[in-house]
Amino acid sequence: MATHYLDTIAEFAAGLRFEDLPEEVVARAEWLLLDGIGVTVAGAQEPRVRNAASMLRRRGSQGRSLFATDGYRGDAADAALVNATAMCAHVLDEGHKYARGHVGCYVIPAVTAVAEEREVGGRELLTAVVASYEIAARMGMACRVRESMHPSGTWGTLGAAAVVARLMRFTPDAIRATMNVAAPLTIAASWQAATQGATVRDLYSGVGGANAVLAARWVEAGFTGSDDDVSHVFGHISAERFDKEAATSGLGQRWEVLRNYFKVHACCRNFQSGIDAALRLREEHNVQASDIASITAETFAVPARDNAEKRPVNVLAAKESFPVSLALTLVNGRCDQSVFTESYVADPEVARLSASCDVRCDPELDKLAPEKRPSRITLNMRDGRKLVALDLVAFGDPSRPLSPDDLEAKFDQLVGSRLGAARADEIRKAVRAFREDGQPARATALMQPAA
Repeated sequence: MATHYLDTIAEFAAGLRFEDLPEEVVARAEWLLLDGIGVTVAGAQEPRVRNAASMLRRRGSQGRSLFATDGYRGDAADAALVNATAMCAHVLDEGHKYARGHVGCYVIPAVTAVAEEREVGGRELLTAVVASYEIAARMGMACRVRESMHPSGTWGTLGAAAVVARLMRFTPDAIRATMNVAAPLTIAASWQAATQGATVRDLYSGVGGANAVLAARWVEAGFTGSDDDVSHVFGHISAERFDKEAATSGLGQRWEVLRNYFKVHACCRNFQSGIDAALRLREEHNVQASDIASITAETFAVPARDNAEKRPVNVLAAKESFPVSLALTLVNGRCDQSVFTESYVADPEVARLSASCDVRCDPELDKLAPEKRPSRITLNMRDGRKLVALDLVAFGDPSRPLSPDDLEAKFDQLVGSRLGAARADEIRKAVRAFREDGQPARATALMQPAA
């Protein structure tokens, strides 16, 4: 019987079986993969992501793991880097509000790349995705990285590394060692860089995914970690407190994957409740952007502090800006990836509305965070009216979930628009078939249609 929390995690990582997973967990794992593929396929078209993939190819990357940029098959660590970078490039990837991070992009690219490398079957891939999500989410819940740090490339790497080690058939002791090697290799991700539109932000998840693969390889090569560098790094260095009990609480019984959220707006999750409120006001009152004199956005402390920039330096910074995202929404009637382009962001009406937007912290709304991420939007109209809407959580929150039809529509838009409807159906069928057969080719088919 395991007594140390890392032994409990390692035994869970090694021992979880497909038959242990409730039906609703299997279904959510399928959606995680489909949503992850959709946002990866979309983000893989960004020039910076394609250039990164080309650089790795020129360096001689060889292997069985797919680069979503062009269908090339290279080394698993390189594929994890490329695909995780692509997965977060459009700020559309799923997340977990209690872990305070986008767990899927931390674990899915690394686990999938190694599953392809090892030619495991579909059921094993689904099981590995769930195991890595459960461990990574609890790592995020056990600590809170320092306010100046971004969570990407930090605690999520530990959940991915543990399950990469599982796929490499490590013993529980070796899985524990892999987590202890991975912990001090996590990165010092800058929150400031992310909010200011520095595209190094995309590499946080990419490097974190690659580190998850490499950590297991370092252990295989004979490198060791300390007895418990996980709690040391995330209790004293990257964060000030690590709750070992939270790291294992409910493991295998309470499924954190069922408490994730999916996104429909291509901007920071912190203020998406405000985007929902603005869209409702626009529709209910037939609002024309030109009739709005100014905007007041009352919210909790974090977006008021970190997401209030009115003149973003680039499109990524616009996605981190509450005023600009609100303005794009009110002008165009949507906040998907299509409006986050240089021409849309530079629109004079968008610039006028974003400049007029006053983002402020409401102490009462702040008390509701992080369980809720509320926003109250007031449109101050030129005719003197004040149109007000309050949303406590964003669409896609576990308490306000996307329907299967919503998720299908997002997947079809992201994948179908780039690869065609037929290939989108091929990917969907491949993922849905994972639970039915364990043939290795089915796991490979997950990413192959992106070629």
